[in-house]
Amino acid sequence: MDVIPAGPARRRWSAEAKARIIASSFEPGANIAEIARTHGLLPQQLYAWRHDSIPGKRLTSKKLGFVPAVVEDADGSGSADGGGDEIVIRTARLAIHVPPGVSEEHIARVLAAVSRSG
Repeated sequence: MDVIPAGPARRRWSAEAKARIIASSFEPGANIAEIARTHGLLPQQLYAWRHDSIPGKRLTSKKLGFVPAVVEDADGSGSADGGGDEIVIRTARLAIHVPPGVSEEHIARVLAAVSRSG
């Protein structure tokens, strides 16, 4: 039997350390690959940190809202309230079933909680 050792443990970076590394990567003439290598990172990890550090670039910073859904009946007439049907919101990780009559505020709180949980 061969024993294959696991790779190195995942490093945890403090917010201050990340901020220093990100700041150095925004200096004029900075070489991202060199900065990443100096700190034991992959360049794509540093690029992700840089992207996440820009205000307004994260999904959680976007304003969530609702738009009315128009459901066409077989006879062509429309209804803005969906006729009392259940709404299903699917993501890669879960499905949220919203029964008829749930307020927009309640749905917004649920979606905000899901968004915060990552």
